[in-house]
Amino acid sequence: MITTPDVKRQLYRQQGFFGERRLHDVLYASATVKAEQIALVDPLNRQELTGQVPLRLSYSELKQRIEGCAAGLVSHHIGKDDVVFVQLPNIVELLILYMACSRIGAIISPVPMQYQQHELADILPVLQPKAVVSVGNFKGKDHHQLMDQAVQKVAAKIKPPLHICVTAQAAENSLGFDQLMLADQQVLTQYLNQTDINADDIVTICWTSGTEGLPKGIPRSHNHWLTIGLATYEGNKLQDGESLLNPFPFINMASIGGLMMSWLYSRGKLVLHHPMDLTVFVRQLIEEDISYTLAPPPLLNNIIKHPEMLPPNTLAKVHTIGSGSAPLDSWMVAGFKAQHNIEVINHFGSNEGVSLLCGPDQTHDPEQRARLFPITNKLITTRLCHAETGELIEQAGISGELQIQGPSVFDGYYHEAEKTAQAFTPDGYYKTGDLFEIADSNYYRFVGRCKDLIIRGGVNIAPAELDNLINAHANIEEAAVAAYACDVMGERVAAFVVVKEGQSMSLETLKQYLQEQQIAMYKLPEKLILIDAIPRNPLGKALRYKLSEMI
Repeated sequence: MITTPDVKRQLYRQQGFFGERRLHDVLYASATVKAEQIALVDPLNRQELTGQVPLRLSYSELKQRIEGCAAGLVSHHIGKDDVVFVQLPNIVELLILYMACSRIGAIISPVPMQYQQHELADILPVLQPKAVVSVGNFKGKDHHQLMDQAVQKVAAKIKPPLHICVTAQAAENSLGFDQLMLADQQVLTQYLNQTDINADDIVTICWTSGTEGLPKGIPRSHNHWLTIGLATYEGNKLQDGESLLNPFPFINMASIGGLMMSWLYSRGKLVLHHPMDLTVFVRQLIEEDISYTLAPPPLLNNIIKHPEMLPPNTLAKVHTIGSGSAPLDSWMVAGFKAQHNIEVINHFGSNEGVSLLCGPDQTHDPEQRARLFPITNKLITTRLCHAETGELIEQAGISGELQIQGPSVFDGYYHEAEKTAQAFTPDGYYKTGDLFEIADSNYYRFVGRCKDLIIRGGVNIAPAELDNLINAHANIEEAAVAAYACDVMGERVAAFVVVKEGQSMSLETLKQYLQEQQIAMYKLPEKLILIDAIPRNPLGKALRYKLSEMI
């Protein structure tokens, strides 16, 4: 399945972005020269997660397992353009499936472990998968049964898929993953001799976070991912043979574009982590000699606010940390440089193809690093337009929607022609829904999300700005703001706050603190709700609609 138009495919090849390599080609090249080097490491606590012993695979062992998985899929009549629907935590089998699907031309569609029967049943009829893959048990819960029930719920809408189960014990009505890999390799050889697998073929269908309405599928080709990955690898200053630690679920842009591709290019070691467990995370940083990782802003903020939470030398080998999914705080960026000599690189991305990065090559100023992104970008052409009128914005200080096009931008939503048409301008720019403004001739400044805007008395308020200010308060662990309805003003601002142990916070104290920051009065919160934790999606983004529902 190829979704990129021929004219774009030719253009991107001429520009040097697209080529002929598939994902597994890059990995297999590393396996040729680094056969005995450790390539992939299971979560340290896999026994607790799935009941199985953690694995450490060399490049040669990993390649062997990928070939076995590919042969197993083919022997069960799964091949080019067939969809393999996957719900697995960050374990080695998930990476094996990515590369096996790449090898045979199949399409892998991963979803978060948080998805339950409702979400699974929404997606299955859209995908029409030939196979579904689940884990037997996850943290004591039967995920094999969950997937089985979702398939049964939509049985009238799909053909019965092969159910593959990664499990310590045999699961009913499924094929064990280890059993899958016992297939005859000659079946794979014969299949590959008869099948043309193109670097422009779709290899993944990932899903939007689904914070508004149903999730939307986003197909991407080998060339899409390799183009994005090279830019991320270079932007994060990674070198050959580095050890990378991934705590984000391997289901979308943050982890695939930010970690999996960097691992392929760096030819180093990828250490898996799931879910975020600080004790395990710290042990992995130390024991695996990690030099690069991704981490959500709330975790990084806590490390600076609570230096005692990390044992000495935890970050001794780390030179760079990528962060994003929410606005960064300048004091956190400055703190990591001053206390640990670590560069925090600001990533602003989306499944659809936004690829903005701000690191030391762009600016050493913490305030700029936390909020600004270069206007010039080798992956995408960008512009700002008025969110309602579409008028081009060329003056500094005026908020507008970021619109993009280029080799990292997706071609359209899977089987959603109407939503695709709505997402693109007539001249082919993707409408990101992200608000930026021109800071100066070199930089954009992030303002917020179009759909996140709180509109109070007809005046727009960007929640991200308030989040940043409130999170810096010494008594606050984490916070986010959201709208609540008002008959007079339309909407007003509510602040949802998690206070530090032993501390307190009142609405008047918070308002006084914000006034000291010299912000406009209309932005001040008019409700304060103390809660135990900010609800977030798998990438760490605050779910503002859930906050609003609390009022």
